[in-house]
Amino acid sequence: MVTGYFNPVVDLDNNYYTSESNQIQGSAYLGWEILKGLNLRTQLGLDNTSFEDKSFSTPLAGDGFPGGSATNVFRTNKRWDWQSTAQYDRTFSEKHNLSVLVGTEQQQTNVLRWGATRSLVADPFFTTFQGNFTNIVATGNDYGNNYLVSFFGRVNYNYDRKYLLTFNARRDGCSAFAKKWGNFYGASLGYAISEENFWKDAAFAQVFSFLKVTGSYGKVGNNQGIGDFVSQSTYTSGLNAANSTLFFTNAGNQNLTWETSKKTDIGLSFGFLQDRLSGNFAYYRNLVDGLILNVPTAPSRGIPNVAAGLTPGPGTLGNILQANVGSMLNSGLEFDLRFNAIQGKNFSWTVSGNVSTLKNRVEALATQGQRIGTATSGLETVNYTEVGRSIGSILAVPTLGVNPANGRRLIQKADGTVAQFDLTAGWTTVNADGTNGASTTAPNQLVDGVYYGPVLPTWYGGFDNTFRFKNLDLGVFIQFSGGNYIYNGTKAGLHDQRFWNNDVDILERWTTPGQNAKYPRVVYGDNVSNGSALVMSSNVEKGDFARLRNVQLGYTLSQTQLSALKVASLRVYVQVQNAALVTGYTGIDPEISSNGASNGAAGVDRNSVGQARTYTAGLNIGF
Repeated sequence: MVTGYFNPVVDLDNNYYTSESNQIQGSAYLGWEILKGLNLRTQLGLDNTSFEDKSFSTPLAGDGFPGGSATNVFRTNKRWDWQSTAQYDRTFSEKHNLSVLVGTEQQQTNVLRWGATRSLVADPFFTTFQGNFTNIVATGNDYGNNYLVSFFGRVNYNYDRKYLLTFNARRDGCSAFAKKWGNFYGASLGYAISEENFWKDAAFAQVFSFLKVTGSYGKVGNNQGIGDFVSQSTYTSGLNAANSTLFFTNAGNQNLTWETSKKTDIGLSFGFLQDRLSGNFAYYRNLVDGLILNVPTAPSRGIPNVAAGLTPGPGTLGNILQANVGSMLNSGLEFDLRFNAIQGKNFSWTVSGNVSTLKNRVEALATQGQRIGTATSGLETVNYTEVGRSIGSILAVPTLGVNPANGRRLIQKADGTVAQFDLTAGWTTVNADGTNGASTTAPNQLVDGVYYGPVLPTWYGGFDNTFRFKNLDLGVFIQFSGGNYIYNGTKAGLHDQRFWNNDVDILERWTTPGQNAKYPRVVYGDNVSNGSALVMSSNVEKGDFARLRNVQLGYTLSQTQLSALKVASLRVYVQVQNAALVTGYTGIDPEISSNGASNGAAGVDRNSVGQARTYTAGLNIGF
């Protein structure tokens, strides 16, 4: 008999978690042309959203809630945005076209969250927070507030639609930073060669109808992904029995400021056959400087480990400080093409596609030789960032498979030693005949690990087809991506030999001497051999995929039908999203991440939920 485990059917039948939201969005503006070509505009927008999260855990399952538990959390996100601009447009001497814009914008976001958990249900009949419970504890309380103010300007000029110039500048202030203000700018040049007379008069102009070259450089700021008060040293209140307490939760950084991106673009736009075939080709280089990262510090500094809401993983220091310590370079090519393949009276077909490449490289960190690890939900630390590699690359100990002689996991250590694992004997070397050798130290991820990466796709894009036959239309969109690696932590968990469920392919385990098996022999309690306790290369997989992202079929009523119904327009449609997936990845979905949008911990699948296939039917009607 194994204790400490419960029947999940009871939870599935009795527990629940629901989240209900209500949103109000709106905007209003005033515009006034005070002089010819000079327009003033002011606009105020509101976006208020409220959420109510409810959950219940039955006392019947014995899964850590022996008395039952009910939780209600209510949260509100309120944001207003006020933007005012003055724009002057003027054409001089028919060929000089000038547009000047100046403006300011202010935005405030306020987040409030509060709730409570009630436990020890008085009667199994009660399954909601409003029932009779013995205990009540506050939970989910949070407060956030940030303010952004910007001043900006832009000048556009073109001469005879051939020579194009744009310059913009802005000054942004964000309340989350200690050094709140940043100055940013950008400029671009363009030359529409096909607008020259020598081009228009040339014989090839009927075929090669459009050609434009462009170049731009800009410096922009980024304030995403940081906490509202991260630059401040803050404390959190709590209770020790009946006594109120304060404890240190965040060490502020008084030098924290904007990340900056310095981006260069060089592009070529073209069109053939009166733009029946058109496209763009571009090269980009984006240097991200002052990258904000979670920097481990010495424990003696007394900095708490919850500055970014992270739980440190194996091999990482628990004391974290957010700082502008990094520099990262992204570069690549972008190409898109559009072709009106068939343009008939009753049938048309338009096809378009794009593909981009990405080369990512970390250029600098806080100290020479530094390696920053980012944990996955308090579990293993798979992703490490260091100079010269792509951000958040996977660090895994290489495995040589399964020893055919005895069914044990083989690991290649950094010094060349081949080690094998046994739950009773531990780690030993391997003799020439495959039997146990001398005892050896356990493989260590930081010492023996090898980098696999990048976790960011090195190529990605899409392929879109639109068909029209009389009043019917069909859209088919395919998305593709690849060149990246994924750590399949789900597979590690599904082959853990503790009292857990296993994947069916565990049947391909070692059973007899001389067998070349996919998995080691199963031994109850072994959480090492298949990677649950040691990040190993057998769980690193390529993330290439092609997905049938969206298929939509629609029918638009004719003018005769509309007149009979007395409406201006009407279209009915059905669509399916995520209709099909082609991939070599053995997990549930290569496009998901257990760490969300984390820059430093992408490419990790740890019991993640795949994207749902969604069927939709709709009606668009105009009066």
